[in-house]
Amino acid sequence: MTSAYHIAHHSPEWFDRIRRGDEAAFEALFRALAPGLCALVTRYVRTPAVAEELVQELFLDLWMRRESLVVRESLTAYLHAAARHRALNHLARERRLHRWTEGDGRPDGDADPGAPGESALLDALELQDAIAALPARCRLVFTLSRQQDLTYGEIAAALGLSVKTVETQMGRALRALRDRLRHLVP
Repeated sequence: MTSAYHIAHHSPEWFDRIRRGDEAAFEALFRALAPGLCALVTRYVRTPAVAEELVQELFLDLWMRRESLVVRESLTAYLHAAARHRALNHLARERRLHRWTEGDGRPDGDADPGAPGESALLDALELQDAIAALPARCRLVFTLSRQQDLTYGEIAAALGLSVKTVETQMGRALRALRDRLRHLVP
């Protein structure tokens, strides 16, 4: 049975509401589609936490680009395709990283003197695992700040939080990372 709620998420009007900045429509879309998208991505990446992070990044990207984004099909179809692409890109990055840690990162087998060593790559993997283990909001704030180079004000605006909340979440993330990675810092 098809509900009016289900039909609403497939209609062009729904995306028009989001494009105009309707946070309630965006949140309803997230709540309706994120669990299914996480299940889809988990089938590819095999790790629910990684899948959740990829889906959160997808929705954040949708929100940040909502005014300029062109969706040719339904928004649901777009999000499913985008989630699949993110999962495949993640797997490709993981394969490249695995090749580097196995010592055959260069196709011709020559060592690159400027390339990071195995120890540095293992430390980077450990950092990545520590970030993935953060609570969802801390991880999102940390990622936006440190990997996307957004200011606390930009993060607060994008997520609908106060700057103080962003600061608190960032502080929690940094404390948790320091505690978990204490052995890496001399």
